[in-house]
Amino acid sequence: MTQVNDILDWNPVTIMALLVFCLPLLSFIIISISKEKHQVLMSWLASLTMLMASLLSIAVLLQAWSEVYHTKFTWFQWAEYIFTMGLLIDLPAALMLVTVNFIAFLVHLFSIEYMKGDEGYKRYFAFLGLFTASMIGIVLADNLLVIFVFWELVGLSSYLLIGHWFSKEKAAKAATKAFIVNRIGDIGFVIGLSIIWLQFNTFDLVELYSLMGNIQVADGMWISASGSSLSLIWLTVAGIALFFGAIGKSAQFPLQIWLPDAMEGPTPVSALIHAATMVAAGVYLVARIFVLLNIDALTFIAFTGAITAMMGAVAALTQNDIKKVLAFSTISQLGYMLMGMGVGAYDAALFHLFTHAFFKAGLFLAAGSIIHSLHLSNQANDFDAQDMRNMGGLRKSVPVTFIAYVLCGLALMGMPIFSGFLSKDAILLDTLTWANAHQSMFFYLIPILGFGSVLITAVYVSRQILLVFFGEFKGQEVKSIKENSLLIKGVLLILSIMAIGVCWSINPFYSEMSWLMSHIEIPSSAFDIGMLSASFAPSHLMVSLISTSLLLTGVVFAYLKYRPEGQYFRNYSLETLKPQNFWQSLSYENWYLDQFYQTVFINPFHKITSFAKAIDTHIIDRMVNLFGMGSVIFSYIVAWFDRAFVDGTVNAVVFLTGRVGTATRSIHGSKAQSYILAAVIGLIIIIFLIF
Repeated sequence: MTQVNDILDWNPVTIMALLVFCLPLLSFIIISISKEKHQVLMSWLASLTMLMASLLSIAVLLQAWSEVYHTKFTWFQWAEYIFTMGLLIDLPAALMLVTVNFIAFLVHLFSIEYMKGDEGYKRYFAFLGLFTASMIGIVLADNLLVIFVFWELVGLSSYLLIGHWFSKEKAAKAATKAFIVNRIGDIGFVIGLSIIWLQFNTFDLVELYSLMGNIQVADGMWISASGSSLSLIWLTVAGIALFFGAIGKSAQFPLQIWLPDAMEGPTPVSALIHAATMVAAGVYLVARIFVLLNIDALTFIAFTGAITAMMGAVAALTQNDIKKVLAFSTISQLGYMLMGMGVGAYDAALFHLFTHAFFKAGLFLAAGSIIHSLHLSNQANDFDAQDMRNMGGLRKSVPVTFIAYVLCGLALMGMPIFSGFLSKDAILLDTLTWANAHQSMFFYLIPILGFGSVLITAVYVSRQILLVFFGEFKGQEVKSIKENSLLIKGVLLILSIMAIGVCWSINPFYSEMSWLMSHIEIPSSAFDIGMLSASFAPSHLMVSLISTSLLLTGVVFAYLKYRPEGQYFRNYSLETLKPQNFWQSLSYENWYLDQFYQTVFINPFHKITSFAKAIDTHIIDRMVNLFGMGSVIFSYIVAWFDRAFVDGTVNAVVFLTGRVGTATRSIHGSKAQSYILAAVIGLIIIIFLIF
């Protein structure tokens, strides 16, 4: 491990990692100050910088494969406390670095064609650079406080990109909703940071790992190596509070409401958000703080992830928007990852994070390819190119996109020989082992929800493939629907290849032989997560047989229900606007979460604000107005009194003085005889008065 304070002495790996961060940031700056006429050139420059960042990331990964690099320097000092910041490059960080940069590079390439002609073309690519740099900051930061800074920058970047078409009311509202909901989760993040600081007086992850390895739990107290202690409940609160930040970013229950609406942004942005950046940040944060989590916090995370996995899968079943199906799918898959973290499957959860990044990026960009093709087919202005009720039979028109969608969709389902099969089953295996260790039926809810989500995932993915690519085209008359450019097809093929299991494991049926998962070490924790005492450890084969059986059952059910010859397909059109029963409504309305928040929080808040506005308008404003009117009236009275009495008295004195002066001036005539006469008269008066 390397720790130095002089930047000039940093090792080459750290310098390369710093360059990886600086390249997309430089792209943001250059594009922002460039002229509009150079916007296409700037988009290619941005793609080039991301290619360079990807290559450097691979170099960093090769060096960090078996060694940890930690470099830090003083950030600022407050009183006697010194705050540091730096880079922590271990295997998870290096893997995440490659994933973020490579997918960002593909998204940049895809966007060159997809966003052609857009009014905000230059602004879009500038914000892509900022978004990518912010995520890289989270990945490389060695400090929880620095992570929080970049965490907020990711939130800002997502707001700017989701609201790219801000002139559309839906896009503006979606961006605002995403921003506000994430701030709610960040309240928990700040509370967790406060507790960690109170106990350890540091945010440095390496120091926290060391300090947590030396803590003691005794007599209901959480005691650090330095002797400071807190009630044990604060250990649980700290872990859950930090996890609340992940709940917001990774769209977990109960804050998953923002992610489906975020589909109002450009489709490449959706791919980047759902695959490698914003939502992945929450799972990555849990991985970073894994050693800070006790058994209670981990259990909370496991149940939250399992519930979200099921809720997201159910919500995806009845959606008509091609991107919303994938959005709810992301919510479900992130639930899988966090469920894995909660049961102690740290390696399997990270493995699924990486495999999911590629096949979900492939699905979103394939959806974008379909949308782009339909837009270019001279459809009527009111044609919704994202509504699957306007699709059907597209496999003949866009064969490359069809192949990419099917391959990535099979990976999402977890079909054997595909990447999702390897990582998903690894998580399910550990959930069963974890439930057996607890020897309580209550904890079997976790694997039950996990396996149930497998079944439902197979149904909604098969439904989408059948409705979009098979049967006859249901949209309006078009001149022709054609496959997109070679640039878009190339990106889709690369992501499709990465969805195949052999890219991740020599044996595509066994995750333990994965070149990636087998090298991810579970961090040592001060807490026993209860897996070693399991009375029965299920085999990988048994779990794979169960999950594959459920998957095939879902595929068969979906085919029987949604096949082109069936009644559902024939009736599936724009006229099919409303769900037919309560269960369909529950799915379509995302468990009525928006309505719940609207009823329980937003409407009462609006009533409170309306009441406060009424008080302000009818009472406070009137009192202010009356006071103002009284002040004006009083000022008029004072002015009248001033004119009538004060000024009148002064004017009277002036008048009398003038009259006396006039009278006496006639006496003062400059004649000696007049003065003598006046003196004699005055003397006579004085004598008369005396005598």
